[in-house]
Amino acid sequence: MESRNKYIPASHDYIKPACFRKGKKPIACIILLLLGAGFFHSCDSRLDIAPINILTEEQIFQSESAIDAYMVSLYDRMQMEDLTFRTGAGNYLAHNTDEVMHHFTDEKSSIIDGTGTQWWGYDNVRNVNDLMEKLPNSILGETKRKQVLGEAKYIRAYYYFSMVKRYGGIPIIKNVQNFTGDNLEELQVSRDKHEDVYDFIANDLDSAALLLGETNSKGRVNKYAALALKSRVMLYAASEAKYASVQLDGIIGIPSASAGKYWQAAYDAAEAVIASGKYELYNKNPTDKAANFQMLFLDENNPEAIFSKYYSYPDKGHFYDMLVLPFGVRGPEGYGSNMGPTLECVEQFEYIDGTPGTLRITDSAGNPIYYANPVDLFKDKDPRCVASIIVPFSEWQETVIDVQAGIYDLGQKYEAGDYSALYNVETHQPDNINGTLHIVGLNGFGGNEKTQTGFYVRKYLDVNQPRSRATQNGSDQAWIDLRYGEVLLNYAEAAFESGRTEEAKWAVNAIRERAGIRLLEDQEVTLERIRHERIVELAFENHRWWDYRRWRISDDILSNTRFHALKPYYDVQAEAYRFETGIAGRFPKTFPVRAYYERIDPGEITRNPNIIQNPNY
Repeated sequence: MESRNKYIPASHDYIKPACFRKGKKPIACIILLLLGAGFFHSCDSRLDIAPINILTEEQIFQSESAIDAYMVSLYDRMQMEDLTFRTGAGNYLAHNTDEVMHHFTDEKSSIIDGTGTQWWGYDNVRNVNDLMEKLPNSILGETKRKQVLGEAKYIRAYYYFSMVKRYGGIPIIKNVQNFTGDNLEELQVSRDKHEDVYDFIANDLDSAALLLGETNSKGRVNKYAALALKSRVMLYAASEAKYASVQLDGIIGIPSASAGKYWQAAYDAAEAVIASGKYELYNKNPTDKAANFQMLFLDENNPEAIFSKYYSYPDKGHFYDMLVLPFGVRGPEGYGSNMGPTLECVEQFEYIDGTPGTLRITDSAGNPIYYANPVDLFKDKDPRCVASIIVPFSEWQETVIDVQAGIYDLGQKYEAGDYSALYNVETHQPDNINGTLHIVGLNGFGGNEKTQTGFYVRKYLDVNQPRSRATQNGSDQAWIDLRYGEVLLNYAEAAFESGRTEEAKWAVNAIRERAGIRLLEDQEVTLERIRHERIVELAFENHRWWDYRRWRISDDILSNTRFHALKPYYDVQAEAYRFETGIAGRFPKTFPVRAYYERIDPGEITRNPNIIQNPNY
């Protein structure tokens, strides 16, 4: 066995909390610390054994319910970029791309670096390794033992994927090791090669797929979840090989010669999910494409969801609605408007006839186009646009989201930063005493907690949830971590990159057909179009940050870049709306090249000098 498999990295026993130090029982500690929260993945996951604080390791492995409870804790520690995931700066991942702007006018998300999403999860790796080592001596029968081992393999792969996509090569630890007081040097291991880590993850997912059944209980994985995750992981590895350079003797970067095997692995894994027939694109409302796509993320009886993270109000909720709802309809605790989609993001959505998605705000001569109903600006756009984004003057729970930048009167533009400013249409002057018309509407521009772009996010907001529950713990819609739509896009990208254009076209057109937009012809199937489809289909699902990084385009898109807002104005004489564009936020966004790999916490390097820091930190 190679030396890298014998030791644990910097996060070893002597720096762990007391219950993880030498001689302690890690499983008992985990159950004691985590299961007080009760519900996580399923309402069947409670541990109903008392008194919990005197359970021994041996008792746990002689109790199927205790093992199930421990599995809940391992699932809970998977580093999903879900509805609650935010960076070190307190932003959603979308803020670090061209997708959205923060509502704060100082636009903190303009400061992008490789320190905001760190996750060095070796304490979690240790726990899952410990479980796998002790399973053979547990009370579980062979069938249940295989299932739990398969889940453990999946979870360990997820832990490692969460680290490798951040840091590159990291130490591969397969077995539990303990600090004995005199073996510190043995525990201070080096980072493994980037390619070896991806191969290790692939092997774990292959094992998981063989061990797991085709069905699963709520919130737990089956073989197709393992294959779906593998299709994602292998795309990342293939992109790393094709687009990145090898550095630090292979600790980061994968030789370009390996790209082909990873494209093939991604293709094969996605094809297996597709061929199973177990999943299909959500299409319960085919006559209303926008409503159909919106409900995809809210309907738990969902044939597209392969693996989801569940919540339950009031036992374990989250705060997504509280932070994302528009200013005028936010909940009782305030907040809201955290994500304002950029004009660039909105215009990435095509029209249903396949023409580019640039909004039609001027005619061919450059004159403004007037809209009596301002929502008509978005008529014939890809239905996924209005399903994913609250556009100006559209409705949320029967409330019009009034977004105005100002008015035009007698050809003169009047604009104010104060959303409550009024205007007198008789004197043609601002007049807060006798005014009859808002210069800036209820959810207009300017000030904190209102959109800076003219748009709000709709995707994942629960249209059926009372506003009174838009609180810290009031939301309970599930997070879909793996869905069939992503698998099709993984398949399309891997197929195209490996020379299978026809298969790529089929997968992309399946997505476009469900969306309700024109299908691609043979000559239109390009890598750019496949990436475009991924960008719009998966908008606000926290893929874009990682996709831009693996394609190595983040520093091109975010290079002292300013993004734009859509600004609606009411024209008093025309009795209609006209639209202009403007810069959103006060600062540009920049992605430094070094952020393609994140900084390893210097504390880990202090504890283990054999851990090499990533370049330029």
